Amino acid sequence: MHLVVIERLNTEVLPLRAVTPLNPLKKNMKKNKKTLLWKISKKDKIGDSYVFGTMHVSDERAFQYEEIVQQKIRECDAFALEFNLETAEMNVSGEAMNLPEGTTLESLISPKKFAKISKRFTRTTGMDLRQFNQSIPMQITNLMAAVILSQDRLKSLDETLFQYAKEQNKILLGIESFEEQLEIMAKIPIKNQLKGMLDCFKSLKQFRKQVLKMAKLYEQSDLQQLYKSSKKSAGSERKLLLYDRNEIMANRMDEMMQEQTIVCAIGAAHLAGKKGVLRLLKLKGWKVKPVLIDDEV
Repeated sequence: MHLVVIERLNTEVLPLRAVTPLNPLKKNMKKNKKTLLWKISKKDKIGDSYVFGTMHVSDERAFQYEEIVQQKIRECDAFALEFNLETAEMNVSGEAMNLPEGTTLESLISPKKFAKISKRFTRTTGMDLRQFNQSIPMQITNLMAAVILSQDRLKSLDETLFQYAKEQNKILLGIESFEEQLEIMAKIPIKNQLKGMLDCFKSLKQFRKQVLKMAKLYEQSDLQQLYKSSKKSAGSERKLLLYDRNEIMANRMDEMMQEQTIVCAIGAAHLAGKKGVLRLLKLKGWKVKPVLIDDEV
């Protein structure tokens, strides 16, 4: 199962169907010594840059750092997401999200099994699975995960921060390109994606529990557990989805921070661990310091 690893799969087709949200932690954040926001600095550099771990959803729980990150955006010259929303060619995503010509989800599994998972898909999402018959299995899994979480905001956290940076006339950058993310997705074998999708439908209760666990860990700013859960979820694809991308992002963030002060917002699963972006930046000579909310209010 690939959860909170592939970023920004298109979920605009999802209905505004919400599960009961947990209470946001804004009132209790001073008690939390964990953080998703990190200051990146060097003695020979003019100012500080920041790395923020995002969760690519519109669930209200993901927005507890919104104000403090906006403050850091105002202080910096530039803002970067994993890819630049303004320059991304979204029209190229359709082909990448589709199965090879002549292949459908129905053709990959037995009629009996397809009928069974179709029923569960409709019960969970309110949509007909045949609407996505050409879609790669990973898209189905991510659609299921997105519906389990609340759709409290019109835009995801990433989009909200990007729009704010644009309104502040900041330089807007992409650490990766949208095309690079699609290329990564294309490298994941369909059989592996299919297994993840079928595992999801096999135990919807367990799948829901895992999705909500990830949301809770994010709400608690628990980077270590987020990393461990994402690494486990990625399975045999962890090198492709996590480690290789961490190297690429750390290298490019290093270059960006040499040129200007910047806030970089990337998936929280990429920050922690020996091969995480924060450690890779340390190895490049940057001082990495946690920004605790109670230090800023």
